[in-house]
Amino acid sequence: MTAPQATVATTLAGEIPVRESRDITTIARGGGALLLASAFGNGLNYAFGIFLARTLGAEEFGLYALALTIFNMISLTVVFGMDVGATKFVSHHLAEGQDAKARSTIIAAASLAFCSGLVAAIGLAWLAHPIAMTLYNKPDLTLSLMCFAAAVPLVTLTSVLLSTLQAYQTVRYTVLIKYLWEPVGKFMLAGLFLWAGFHLLGVLISIILAFAVSTVLAIYALHQLAFRGGSQLLAQNFQEAKALLAYCLPLVISNIFGVIAPRSDILILGYWATAQDIGIYLAAFQTAAIISLVLSAFIAGAAPIISRAWSQGDRARMGEVYQAVSRLAITVSLPIFCCFVLFSREILEMFGANFTAGTTALLLLAIGQVFNNATGSANSVLLMSGHSRLVMTNTIIMGIVLLAATAASIPFWGITGAALAASLTFIVTNLIRVMQVWKIHRVQPYTWALAKPAAAAMLATGLVLVLRVSVTAIPIPLLGLTVGMLYLSGLLLLGINQQDRFILHSLFSRFGGFLEKK
Repeated sequence: MTAPQATVATTLAGEIPVRESRDITTIARGGGALLLASAFGNGLNYAFGIFLARTLGAEEFGLYALALTIFNMISLTVVFGMDVGATKFVSHHLAEGQDAKARSTIIAAASLAFCSGLVAAIGLAWLAHPIAMTLYNKPDLTLSLMCFAAAVPLVTLTSVLLSTLQAYQTVRYTVLIKYLWEPVGKFMLAGLFLWAGFHLLGVLISIILAFAVSTVLAIYALHQLAFRGGSQLLAQNFQEAKALLAYCLPLVISNIFGVIAPRSDILILGYWATAQDIGIYLAAFQTAAIISLVLSAFIAGAAPIISRAWSQGDRARMGEVYQAVSRLAITVSLPIFCCFVLFSREILEMFGANFTAGTTALLLLAIGQVFNNATGSANSVLLMSGHSRLVMTNTIIMGIVLLAATAASIPFWGITGAALAASLTFIVTNLIRVMQVWKIHRVQPYTWALAKPAAAAMLATGLVLVLRVSVTAIPIPLLGLTVGMLYLSGLLLLGINQQDRFILHSLFSRFGGFLEKK
């Protein structure tokens, strides 16, 4: 997309338009806060996975991984798109100054999410034994499925509540609950139960307790932010609930395919492969997924702005935000990808010696994640501009293709085939989304500014590779730090324009005080 002439002229003059600077500040600071928090929270979750893998071994960790995948699949599916719908409609109502309608939307979304989660929990508990015995022939899987069933309604409700809080353009509560309390709570409680001798059962109980506390904290935070007057709870507008359901109905089908398909690799591996292979693949999958956290963090701040821009008919603003998210996401994620390329074997070895068999799978999955970040927020643009039916169609097609690809490749190539099918399907789907956004809105996520981080990443990777071959005694952590320093140096040498300086300033200022309210 070619930027509006006024915007180009102002940027060339060394200044950034007030509106654009305000949007970039919101995205960079909000996304920066989430990114910093997710680096901490998901870092602990990653360490938690390493701890479990080394403690339980690849086979038992594989059983845990399979149960976790089924739990995630169910809890994400039965939200029925209420998290996305809450973000869109609450953002729209707040932009129009209609607080009562925003509260009605919150009540409708939260109620539906909890009820559907409760029904799903009962169903999973009832089917736990048949799934473990008939489908996977793994009797020890039953206990894990029964325990995870108890957490399903807690997770569905919390997911919707946190999405609603982000519609108020604050990430403070998401940071505190999702990225601070949950990983710390799980680690502390699991350590306590393991010390008491409860083994895997203790780990599962600790997860349930951590999610329960998250739900209570999210309810309290939303009450403080949106429901300070108890009487406001009665101000329900059923027309708003009807509009929300009409928007989210296509997302029900979309969620089924969008949640099951990306996890079909692990589900099908559970049938064809050993529990050890499942554990190895999960380690590679979780490692590659670190890259996806970058885009998720910035989209959290961008989605409400995109929704408001669309509701106000401001296509130029939508395009600016779309490109800003792409630039931010790819700039931050490339050095992570470089480390995966250089140190994939050493990273997986932290899980245990057997896990290095997933090196190729890790690299293939990481390529798909980087491409996803490079597409910016195409899917969010479609959702926030009201094209939920188109998103549903995309997801159904992607799901069918991915299921077919994984089913065809896993019997022949195992975990490598699963990773290849997942990555290729991911790339093709995101290309389709980008083309659709261009056709509908005439905006696209790419600018020439993306060439600079790409060049800096290649330079850093090449230099560190030469250094590693020449001097074998350098510790891996030091080499990883060197990648980051060379990457930043490359960006400086290539030149940072005014807008990117503004973004970096917003990020660093947010890092200094990300717990403050906006």
